[in-house]
Amino acid sequence: MSSTLRSVGLTLWELLVDDGQLAVGIVTSLGVAWILAHLGSEALADLAGWVLLVLLCALMIANLARAGRNARRKMSA
Repeated sequence: MSSTLRSVGLTLWELLVDDGQLAVGIVTSLGVAWILAHLGSEALADLAGWVLLVLLCALMIANLARAGRNARRKMSA
């Protein structure tokens, strides 16, 4: 059981370390949405969830595009 937990923990750690830019982007997106929700007007606070969704979708698309470029580069080499 402990080896399974260790394996899961190690995998999660490697995901964060290997793709640190994605992790930083996610944390930054959460911070922006939190700031909008707590410090903005009521109308802006209502839009914070949509802002978070847009930021995370843009982050995912950028990450997929980068992964595609890297895969294409490896295929041609």
